[in-house]
This record gives sequence, C-alpha cells and structure tokens, in this order.
Amino acid sequence: MAGHATLSCEEFLDLAAVVAVDAADPEDVQRVEDHASTCPECRAHLDEFRAVAAGLAAFVPQVEPPPDLRDRLLASVAQEPRRLGVVQRIWPRAARRPRFSAAWLVAAASLVVAVAALAWVAILQVQISDLRGSLMLASERASRFDRVASVLASDKLAVKPLQPAQTAAASTGYVFLDPASETGMLMCHDLPPLQQGHAYQVWFIRGNDRVSGGMLWPDLRGDGYTMIQVPADVQSYDSIGLTDEPGSGSAWPTTPRVIGTPLKESSQ
Repeated sequence: MAGHATLSCEEFLDLAAVVAVDAADPEDVQRVEDHASTCPECRAHLDEFRAVAAGLAAFVPQVEPPPDLRDRLLASVAQEPRRLGVVQRIWPRAARRPRFSAAWLVAAASLVVAVAALAWVAILQVQISDLRGSLMLASERASRFDRVASVLASDKLAVKPLQPAQTAAASTGYVFLDPASETGMLMCHDLPPLQQGHAYQVWFIRGNDRVSGGMLWPDLRGDGYTMIQVPADVQSYDSIGLTDEPGSGSAWPTTPRVIGTPLKESSQ
C-alpha cells in the first residue's frame, strides 16, 4: 500500500466511517487524518462520524462484540478496490454529492447491527432483572405462607384477642403464639394513623422487662399483619402490647400502649 498517497475526498469518505468506529489500520488512520488536516469540509465529516459513533456507544450498556467482528470488517474493507490516482470530476465540487461505497456501507451496517444487538441485550437484562425480582418476591411470600401455616398447625398454638388501651378506640386484633417454634403472627385492624417513618412495635412485658417481638407496618386504614418473634418462655410473660415507635425500632417503649392483651389470667 502506498503509505504516502494522497486521498481524494471520495476516498476519504470511504475510510472516514471505518476510522470513526476504530476499525481501520494505523496507516489508513494516518491518511485520513492527513487529508482532514488540509480539507475543512472532510474534517467536518470526520468529526460528525466520530460524534455519531460516540453517541451510539453511550446510548446502550457496553458489551464486548464478537471476537471475529473486527476481522470480518477489515476483510470486507480489504476487498474494496482503492483508487489512489487522480479522479476527474464530472461536476463542480460544490454541486456534487458524497459517494458512499460498499466499504462505507459495510461499516455503517456493522455499526447499526452492533447497536441493535446491544439494545437487545439491554432489554434482556431489564427483563431478567424483573424476573429475578418477581421470583424473589414470590419466594418471600411462599416462605411467609409456610411460616404462617407452621404457626397455625402447631399443637402449642395460643390465640389471644387484642384490645385497645382506650375503650373508645375501635382497634381490634389477634395474636397467634407458638412457643415451640418461637414464632407467631399478629393481625390488627383500625389502628390509629402513624406519622411518616413510624410503625407499631410489639413488646412482650414481664415485670420491668420489655422484649421486642418485631414491627408492624399497617396500611392507610390501620390494618396489617406481621410475623413476630416469640420468647421460648412466653408463658412467663405477663402481657403483650403495641406502641408507636420509629420505623427502625426502639430499645424500649417510648409511647403508651395502643393495643394489647394479658398473657396470664392474673395479669391486670
């Protein structure tokens, strides 16, 4: 190849698209740069090609192309005959249109195919992420149902109705306690509304001791249920109650009990 042969503007357009997608050999890159340095119009075309290639590359996630893509592209370019002689113009330069050769079309088509493939991969990645999220949610629900079924099937199960601390309140609920598995379930209705970031914390009460059993986040109607941790010696506790606490939980109750129930017949 004549390394110092001067490119015509037509030949420049053939190679500029290949250079813009980094698919040209160093000698062709140098020839394109040399020509662009002396021809403002061709320099503008090269800058446009590179801007389009950079924009398309940033539009989708970066994925490694097939190893043989560059070889196939170079082979296609190598098969295109190159005219290094003087080209006679049939019409004035200002009136003629750029000619797009097979090499340029191959480069453009390869770029379009690559971008389409990357976009397809991006869509698949989103779909896979959604499927994983749905699978995790379904698995979590199945695990929760299994725990509920285990609590309800226990021969040690104790069921206690919950009563509001204030007789005028409409709150109701039930607590299901299984000391054998140290798990339980709590359901409430019509609880007082909470400020944002707060939840109801479940407390097992024994004398001056307060042991947290978990958190309950009711909906806007004040209804909700949650699985709770039950002390293995729950029979020794006097009562259970719920208080309004920050959503992260408290080490000790910070507000009066909203709803609860005695766990011993002698509890007041």
